[in-house]
Amino acid sequence: MDDHRANTLDKPTRAGLILLAVVQGIALLALHLAIEHEHWLAADQRWLKALYTVAIALPAFYLIGMERLRDRLNFLPLLLAPLLFWLGWHLGWVEQTPEPLAWARHPFTFAFCISLGVALFILALFFRSGATSRTWPTAYSPLLNYSWEFTQTLSQLTLFIGVFWGLLLLGATLFSAIGVSFFETLFSEPVFIYPVTWLVIGLTLVMIRNRFRLIQSVRQMSEALIKALLPLVALIILLFFAMLLFTGVQPVWNTGRASCILMALMLTLLLFFNAVFHQAHGLPPYPTWLRRIILLAVVLLPVGSVLAAWALWLRIDQYGLSLDRLWAALLQVLTAAFTVSYSLLLLWRRQAALPSLQRANVGLALLVALVLIVVNTPLADMRHWVAEQQIKRLLDGRTTAETFDVNYLRYQLGQPGILALQALVESEFAQSQPELARRIELSLRQTERWSQEPLVDTQNLDDVAQQFRASPNGATLPEPLLNLLVEQNSACLSQTEPCQTLQISSGTPFQWLVYEPYSAVGKAYGEHDGDWLLLGHLMLLGTTQPQDDLTCQTTLTTNDLERLTGPADIYRNGNCLYHLQPTIENARQQLFMQPDESRQAQRD
Repeated sequence: MDDHRANTLDKPTRAGLILLAVVQGIALLALHLAIEHEHWLAADQRWLKALYTVAIALPAFYLIGMERLRDRLNFLPLLLAPLLFWLGWHLGWVEQTPEPLAWARHPFTFAFCISLGVALFILALFFRSGATSRTWPTAYSPLLNYSWEFTQTLSQLTLFIGVFWGLLLLGATLFSAIGVSFFETLFSEPVFIYPVTWLVIGLTLVMIRNRFRLIQSVRQMSEALIKALLPLVALIILLFFAMLLFTGVQPVWNTGRASCILMALMLTLLLFFNAVFHQAHGLPPYPTWLRRIILLAVVLLPVGSVLAAWALWLRIDQYGLSLDRLWAALLQVLTAAFTVSYSLLLLWRRQAALPSLQRANVGLALLVALVLIVVNTPLADMRHWVAEQQIKRLLDGRTTAETFDVNYLRYQLGQPGILALQALVESEFAQSQPELARRIELSLRQTERWSQEPLVDTQNLDDVAQQFRASPNGATLPEPLLNLLVEQNSACLSQTEPCQTLQISSGTPFQWLVYEPYSAVGKAYGEHDGDWLLLGHLMLLGTTQPQDDLTCQTTLTTNDLERLTGPADIYRNGNCLYHLQPTIENARQQLFMQPDESRQAQRD
């Protein structure tokens, strides 16, 4: 530890930090009330997300990064306000949807907060270091010290706020138990939650930063624990690389998780290595033999980057880009920048590599912050890239029109996906694929992903029939059955993908099986006394040979069913056994059948 800074904030700075926290709480309260009262801000995602981004990020940057209230350098972060507003505006544009009160759906906000939070954390390190030294921060040691301080301050602050609210809620529950509900009502009101919480945040932040020696003590204890764990992490990675020489890389591809675990271990090794090997002078940590093992693991880290990139490329080549895979690729590229730099510098500079590694860390940290900001702008929106690549695979024939995932673009890529679908449905390719064009139009017609409202004209049975893909070829659902499905508001009518239906040849009391989306249970429909009824649900039981359990499909693909003799409704399709579970209406009908009718039905 070589940090000898003063351990207290001056009085104006303490007051300024507390006031800033309260102002932030009031701003967030105003935005909450705008949503609650359906103000125009709540209806326009762009304004809402832009104001939220500025209201959260800019004060937080000052709360953690400001050194002295009177420093002129404090005007510099104000330049972030237009950037933050632009980032939030773009996020709101991506997430805006046509349905009312869409503010409740934020599919991209989490990734936005994490990436922008990491970027601002890094920039705050440079701002704090520059405010202390009054020069552009180039030294590594102050940046490392501040990273420890920021991490521990945020951790202790989160813990304190959690305990604070836990005590308030316990107290409110205690008073409510004796009939005093005032406190329970008060503590649930936004006008209490926001100002009080952020006042406590300001007071706690000042208290933590004024006790800097406590943070130093916690850092020393954390460094001691990390120093004990670093050899274990290095040994795990080395043993993994060694075992690959005997097992090959195929087991890594088969699991689908090994590359993610390897990436986590690599990042842990980099983090622990920097926490332990941070003093360029003095006695190095660990005995020589153990230190060489750790350095060997660091030198071999590019091997892990290659393996992780290889595994990811195989998935992209097979299934195309997705937003998750593109985020994984970005993380791998940034990680590879560290692993390759560390490996080359250690091989080149050997014992004198530590100062070069520290200088590399400074540049790479700025690179990470810059990349994480840029990918949240329209300039490098990954959702746009994914939508373009998915459609390109369709046009190139690598993805068939039947397997093209319309709903992924519609609901997982936000506005870029919607615009891409709108352009696709108007293209010549879509005109030559009427079924694909229909699926796109139905998807664009939906206002919510899981809405139960029919997407087709239920008065037009021809339109209804297109929601069902009948097998075998040439089979068509009878009109009375279509009317029954409309009457039951079948989930098939509210989906963009046609439901699979199967016409049963003979030997069963039902004539049609309908498989609704995301269901492995077939709905069995049959005609009784001229009326079509839902007779039950057909589900897989198993096979006639236990060793062949994996050969049976939960969804029937052939219409050859044989009813087995016995009291239970058991049916056989090849070696696969299925059970018909009757509906309660069908069971009641059988209960009140005449005895001779019941016996005749049993014989049939």
